[in-house]
Amino acid sequence: MISIRSRGRFAFSARVYQPTEFIIKFHANSYWAVTVLPMQPILGNSQPTFAVSAVCCHDDHQRERRCRYQVAWSINPHMRVGSVDFKRAHEQHRDLRSALIRAGAQLINVPFVHAAYDSVFVKDSAVLVQRGESLQALLCTPRFSQRRGEQGARAAALYQLGFTVHEPAPVPLEGGDVVMLPDGSALLGYGLRSSLGAVARLEQLLGAEVTPIELRDPHLYHLDTALAALSDGTILLCPDALSPASLRLLARRPGVSQLAYVPRREALDFGLNLVQIGATVLIGGYAPQVHSLLCRRGFHPIMIPLDQFQLAGGSAACLVAQVHRRDPATKAAHPRVATRATSAMRSACA
Repeated sequence: MISIRSRGRFAFSARVYQPTEFIIKFHANSYWAVTVLPMQPILGNSQPTFAVSAVCCHDDHQRERRCRYQVAWSINPHMRVGSVDFKRAHEQHRDLRSALIRAGAQLINVPFVHAAYDSVFVKDSAVLVQRGESLQALLCTPRFSQRRGEQGARAAALYQLGFTVHEPAPVPLEGGDVVMLPDGSALLGYGLRSSLGAVARLEQLLGAEVTPIELRDPHLYHLDTALAALSDGTILLCPDALSPASLRLLARRPGVSQLAYVPRREALDFGLNLVQIGATVLIGGYAPQVHSLLCRRGFHPIMIPLDQFQLAGGSAACLVAQVHRRDPATKAAHPRVATRATSAMRSACA
């Protein structure tokens, strides 16, 4: 049974016995096609778990150009309309998925959103948390309309995967601005995409302190392009991207053992937009100083070329949304606004 609620009102319910397509209305002028397929395992698995989007639509309708990842608009300084070679992007995304699995990650497949080309950057859609047997998702509020168009379909996919999806904050909040620390607390980048006013909503979901970090470089517009928090408490960061007050705040923050500075050039090449899985760190491009800093700390950096996604302003960290595991005794503070779902959605490219 799939059940979706919004603000406590029943919106959609169906019992599904085979792959089925539905048209769901989320807003006055927003309709989404949803194909329901068998459930993917999430709970009961100790592996690091990441949601990963497909790069093109499922084969359930006639394929056309809007069915695949591309750069069709410009909402950050890296974007160049028409610059993506989709075949190369598809191959690079496949290689990233393979590297994640080899490093020990479990992947949750979510569908590409038709004509919402940035939906491949799945981290921006929601902040995902597992607390015991409960899966929670705080839907994000993208600053730009080009990203807001994908959120209805993302909410549907997360419902179907068994997440309780909480309504988004009333102010801009993007997943790329959320960086978790080893002690279970978090950092929230604000000033360019996300709003300082989103701190309270994020703290409610996580049940932990969230420290706001002010960003000031439009080219490093999300916090996960300006810094990376490692499991040993080290923060790799580009100091030019943060305000002086935020640098001082990070330096004395509990849970941060050391700040290691990285040149702006490597940050612009997405050297800090990395994914750590145990001792393995996946980086989407050449970043020699980041590589050296990681090796000196006992990590094993692996370069996975992702230049076709960097043409849209994202890299490894943007392409995955980790399910952050929380202590079941630490409860989310805000009320549940949607029921869990019992079916799942998958999407694959031919």
